[in-house]
Amino acid sequence: MFGFLVGTLSLIGLIKVWRWGRYGHGRRGYGGPRRWMLRRLFEHLDTTPGQEKVIAGAVEDAERKLWAAREELLRGRAAFAKAMRGERFEGAAIDAAFERQQAAVDEVKKAVKEGMAALHEALTAEQRARLANLLEFGPARMHGCGHGHFRHEPHRRGGDAQAVNL
Repeated sequence: MFGFLVGTLSLIGLIKVWRWGRYGHGRRGYGGPRRWMLRRLFEHLDTTPGQEKVIAGAVEDAERKLWAAREELLRGRAAFAKAMRGERFEGAAIDAAFERQQAAVDEVKKAVKEGMAALHEALTAEQRARLANLLEFGPARMHGCGHGHFRHEPHRRGGDAQAVNL
């Protein structure tokens, strides 16, 4: 139960950061963090307008499902509170809330899986490899951060390439 609550709070925090930016002002200025991130992603992958449409559609669909899941997770709080307030513990209400929440999470999983399949089909092999690296190693790779010191790459010093086993 505690793990579920921590996971729920983590998901809500992730959605908040993704939607509003790190400092809470993502919707002002240059189109928000999502538009900025997509623009950087398009530059990194060197996408065509058709590919950009597919990527933007997949992101929007996943975001819509994430918001629906967030709302369902927050609605579950009322069911948990009701179960605690009653004279008798209502386990059935808790089970029903968990089932609704699980269905919402399953919708998110389905949207992400379908979006990834659409991206796989729309991108070239080189673009898929770049996106896979971005997914595996994070955005620092896209921005040129890290100075080449990654666990998966050999450490280069003075022209020598020695593998670093960490």
